Amino acid sequence: MRKYAFNPPSSAPLGLTLIEVALILVIVGLLIGMGAGVIGFLTKRAKIIESRETVDAAVEALISYAAANKCLTENKAEANLRKERDAWNQPLFLRVAPELSEDGQCYPTNGSICDRSATSLQVVICKDATCSSSDPPIENVAFVVASKGPNYNLQIENGTNEIRVYAPGVTVDSYSGTYDGVPDPNRPEEFDDIVKWVTLDELRTKIACPGAPLRIITTELPMAYQNQYYNASILAEGGVLPLTWDVTPDLPPGLNNIPNNRTYTIYGIPQCPGSYQINATVTDKDNSTNATRTFTLTVQPDPLKFNPFPGTTWYVQNGSYFNATITVS
Repeated sequence: MRKYAFNPPSSAPLGLTLIEVALILVIVGLLIGMGAGVIGFLTKRAKIIESRETVDAAVEALISYAAANKCLTENKAEANLRKERDAWNQPLFLRVAPELSEDGQCYPTNGSICDRSATSLQVVICKDATCSSSDPPIENVAFVVASKGPNYNLQIENGTNEIRVYAPGVTVDSYSGTYDGVPDPNRPEEFDDIVKWVTLDELRTKIACPGAPLRIITTELPMAYQNQYYNASILAEGGVLPLTWDVTPDLPPGLNNIPNNRTYTIYGIPQCPGSYQINATVTDKDNSTNATRTFTLTVQPDPLKFNPFPGTTWYVQNGSYFNATITVS
C-alpha cells in the first residue's frame, strides 16, 4: 500500500492585521466626517443664496404692487409675493411705513404714494449689540423685508418708527423662547438676518412718480461676494432727461456698468475682496444741474475651499507607505 505524505503550504498572510484594519477605519472615519461637514456647509450656503433671492423677489413684487395701486399692503398674498417663506420655511418679515397703508392694508383713496414726501419709518444700522454706536439713520423708508436667516431667529429690532439692523459680525441677543424644545431665553448669536429695504424716494422713482430737482436717491450699495454674480443699481430722480453718469474711480475687477438715464446698473462677478469707494455723479440735459454721492462697495471673500475636493478617494497598497495632505484655501 502506498502512503502519501501531505505537507501543508507554509503559512502566509491571509488578510490585514488588526492594527492595519484600525488605521483604515480611522482614516475612513475622518474622511466621512470631513465630507459631512462640507456637505452641511454647502447646504447652508445654498439656503442663504436661495433666501436672498426670495427677499429680492419680495421687494420686486411690492414695487410692482405699489406701481399698480399707488399704496402698499403688509398682506403678502395680496402683494403677490412669489414665496412667503425663506429656504428654512420661516415666514418673511414685512414692515410697511404707516403713511403708505392703513393698518397694513392698501387704501389708495387715502392718498397716493406719489403725493407723499416723507414717512415716519427709518432704519438704523447698529455697530454693536446695544446700538450705542450706529451709522446715521436711513430716513423715509417705504418698507422692509427680511428673512430670519440660518438660526430661525428674527434678530432685527422692530420698533414703533424704527427698525434696527446690525452690522455683519455683531453678536446680538434678541431671542426669547425655546431652542430644540428646551427653554432658551438667552442665546447670543452673530446677526445673520437677510434684510432689504426701499426708501420712499426710491419707490417713487421706480413707480414713475413725477420728478423733482435732480438728485441721487440710492443711499447704499448691497454687499457683493467674490466669484458670485452681482447686480445693483444707483437711482436718480428729477432733472431733465436725458441724464448722463460719471462714476470714479474704476469699478472693482470683474464688474461692469450700464448707465440708462435714471438708473446706473452695476453688474458682473467681482474678483477681488475688499472695500471700494465709488463717487457717482449724474448730470441732466445740457449740463444744467448735477448731483453727486459717494458709495462704499464691499466685496466679501470666497469661503474656504478644500484641496483635494471632498470625495477624493485614495487607493493604498497593503504594507506600503502612505502620505496625503489636505489643505484649505
